[in-house]
Parts: sequence; structure tokens; C-alpha cells
Amino acid sequence: MSETRTREKWLEGVNLQETPSGTGEVLDRSLPPSPRERWVLLSLLAIMLLGAVLRFYGLGFQSLSEGELAGWDLSNRGTLPQVFEGVRGDIHPPLYFLILRFAQWIFGEAEWALRLPSAFAGWLCIPAIYLLGRRLYSEREGIIAALFLAVLWAPVYYSQEARSYSILILLSILTSYFWWEVMLGLRYRRELPARDAVLYVVCAVLCAYVHYFGLLLVVLQGAALAALAYGALRKAMFLYVPVALAYLPWLPSMLHQFRPGAPGGGPTPGILPDYFQFLFGRSGLLSLAAWTLLCFLLIRGWDDLRRRRKEQVIPPGLLLVAWAVGPFVVAYMASWSMLTNESLLVSLPAVYLLLARALTRTFAGRAAEIFQGTVAAGLAAAGLAYLLFSMDYYTTPSKEQVREAAHYVTGHEGKDTLVVRCDPGNRLDYYLKTSEKGVSNDVEACEAGDFSKIENEVKRGDYREVFHFVSHQDPDPQMISLLQRSFQPIRYERFDGASVVVYKVRPSVPEGIPQPKPPSSLPRQG
Repeated sequence: MSETRTREKWLEGVNLQETPSGTGEVLDRSLPPSPRERWVLLSLLAIMLLGAVLRFYGLGFQSLSEGELAGWDLSNRGTLPQVFEGVRGDIHPPLYFLILRFAQWIFGEAEWALRLPSAFAGWLCIPAIYLLGRRLYSEREGIIAALFLAVLWAPVYYSQEARSYSILILLSILTSYFWWEVMLGLRYRRELPARDAVLYVVCAVLCAYVHYFGLLLVVLQGAALAALAYGALRKAMFLYVPVALAYLPWLPSMLHQFRPGAPGGGPTPGILPDYFQFLFGRSGLLSLAAWTLLCFLLIRGWDDLRRRRKEQVIPPGLLLVAWAVGPFVVAYMASWSMLTNESLLVSLPAVYLLLARALTRTFAGRAAEIFQGTVAAGLAAAGLAYLLFSMDYYTTPSKEQVREAAHYVTGHEGKDTLVVRCDPGNRLDYYLKTSEKGVSNDVEACEAGDFSKIENEVKRGDYREVFHFVSHQDPDPQMISLLQRSFQPIRYERFDGASVVVYKVRPSVPEGIPQPKPPSSLPRQG
């Protein structure tokens, strides 16, 4: 038990006793921080500083990915009702896109500005997971979990992604932080802590509105609270009735998004260990070390579980395990198309907290703190070295180079150039229309049936060359064949996740004259 908790319990006991005159005034004064508390505070501040550097540095280095461009497109649709209508046709709740819209109003539309809300939320995750670890266990677990969250790849990467996942991680921590105190109050004291209850309702509503896996987490928390606080179900209803009422306006749109035939999410991960490796940047060394520590925690925790069962005490580790695997199991059994590694980031804090607890339970004795600190620092240093040197995170692009491909188009096109692109949502406008030299002539063509639009536009504008801008997905092979037959391919510029094929428009010649046979195919993009 930490010194802070010991002091609080001691003060509670003293207040029940009769004290001499003036002693109450002394006890009411705040005690000066102990050396241990100062060390914890300095450690947390140092971790937060390191986490801030890793998150705010190089926000604009990477090109916006397809998902980020989709978020920009949805949040950049005129009025707020238009934003809501656009989100209704997507597969996500609206809160993140509203946050992104306000960020654009304040900071503009640069890459770093679009990613700033995620970076700030990712930075706030560090003190938030420390507070949750301290509430569940002690300052030691909170500091170790905060260190892991500050330097490991997954939380850093999604703190620099203009998508909702970093905010989802933050809200999952906050809802769990307040839920724990509410559960203890209902289970052991049969009373609802007013402050924690109000804050839980607010965070639960925000979590449900930012991502559907946030909604799933809130539902699982409600089911767990009903099972653990079975003697105070009526009071527990005061929590979830306002959450349900607050979510009711969005319910028709959610049903519209999940209608049969609606666009689904990405591929479902095959097995849970794939997600576990994802949390550690797919580093075999880090994943093996984490698995080893967690297996040891499982062995040690089994004895604790039997002992606590007799005492009817809820072990925090058991709830963390439910948090870590619960969303995966429910979504997998329901065959939810949104079940991806990114969506399961809602469980990331539980995994890191379990790993921190495994460290503190592995080493015991007089030198336990030294061993725990050494191993935690070693794992964090390995994760940071893997991020900086093995992955070359801040020097090597890891996202689709749509920006570089768009800059090639805007830098090489002329007045007699027609740009062909497949972009139903006009997401490429972010780079093609907002650059200093924007594209002046373009046509939308995704399939072979759209090729007549290209031919008509070439004839109408008397264009001499055609730029085929390929992004996000490989183009229709039949349309490539039609382009190669009608025009002469002269250049192929390849980028990561994007490419530009330059065609020369052949001059009109009398019919019957034999033409050179074009190549059968073009290299596929990587």
C-alpha cells in the first residue's frame, strides 16, 4: 500500500477520535510531500516531457493517409448539419469529426493542425493511465504503465494520426478510472459517489460518440457493474439512463450505418496474438518479453484470485483481463466488420497496466524496486530504440505518399494536361486543389465504363497528355487496358501507396494505318 493511502486511512481514523484542542487544525493542514512523492512527481513529469516530444515532433512529416484524408473530407463539408449528414454515410460516430472541424477553424488545415487533437489526446493519456494505475494498484504500476504508453510505437503512431483512435484510448482510460470508484461505492457501501458518477456519465457519452468500440466498452462496463453491484442495481440505473438518453439522437444514424449492404470496416484479425504484437510495434523481442511477464503474472495471480474469492474482494487484474479481451471476444462472436487492430486500441491501456503489474509482481524483496525500475526502463529503452532506429520513425515515410504523388502532378502538368483520378469523395482535393499550383483540368474515372468521359474530355479540351493519378487502391485492369490502347504510356512514377502514369495523346491518323501494339500491362504499385 502506498504512503499516500496509508496517510489517508490514518487521518480518517484520527478524525473519529477525540483530539486535544488545536490538534484538528494541525491535521487539517496539508502534509508536505514525502521524498517518495516528490520522486514520483518528477518521474511523471519527465515521462510526460518525453511523451510530448515523441508526439508533437514531426506532426507534418508524413503525408496524410487515405483514412486521414477521409476524415478531412467528412469534417470539411460546410455547415455542421452537412458534416452530420456526411458522417451518417460513413461507419463512425460524429464526435471526432466535430473535433476535427473545430481544430480546422482554430489552427487551419495543415497536416500538423489536423493531427494536433490526436497528439494532445495522446499526451493526456500519459497522466491519465498513471492515475488509473495508482487507483487500481499503486504509484509504481501507474508510473510503469505511463512509461510504456509514452514510448511504445502504437500510442505514439496513433497520436500522430488524424483519426479518432488516440481520443478513443484517452476516453477508455477516463471511463475506467471513474467506473472503478463507482463500482466500489455501489458494491461495498451501497452508495453512488456523486462526483465520480457525474464524471463517468460525461466520459461514457463522449467515449460512445467517438467510436463504436467506445460504445461497446461502455456496454461491457454496464454489464460488469450489474454483475458486481447486484445489490444496488436501482442506483446503477442512474448512471446508464442518462447515457442512453444522450445517445438516443444518434441511434437512427447508427442503425443506418449498420444496415445490410452498408460499407464495412477492414479485415478482421485472425487471432488475438496478432493484436498483441500490434501493440508492441510487431517487435518480436518486445512481444516475447511482454508475454513472458504476463504469463508469470497469470501464475502468481491464480493464487491471489483464490484468496480474494474467499474474502469476496474484486481483483483489479481480473477486470483488466476482461477489458483487454472483452471487446475482441464480443466483436468476434458478432462477426463485426469493424473488428480491426485499430479498433481494438480501446483495450490498449488494459494490456499496458497488466504488463506494469506483472513487473511489480515478478520481483520481490528488499531490492524489488531496483529490479522493477531496471527492467521497466530496459523495456522502455528497447521500445524507444526500436521506434527511432529500427523503424526510423521520424525519417522514413510509413504512410501512403499521396502528397508526394500530388506534388509530382501539380509540378509537371501543363495547360494541355488532363488529370484522371479515382476519388469519389474528392479527398485528393486536399493536395491537388490547395497547393500553390493546383490542378486545373481533371476528370473522375474509376472503372472501364467511365473511359468515355476521358475520351470526350480529351477531344473537347484538345489535351496532349494524360496523367493517371492512382491512389488508395489499384485501378480497374480494364480501364488500364483502354488507356494503353488509346494513349501512349511514356512515364511511370511510383510512390509508396500511390503512383502517376503519364500518357501521351497520339495524334489523329487515318483509319487503316497499323498502330504499334502497346504494352500489355503496367507495373503494379507496391
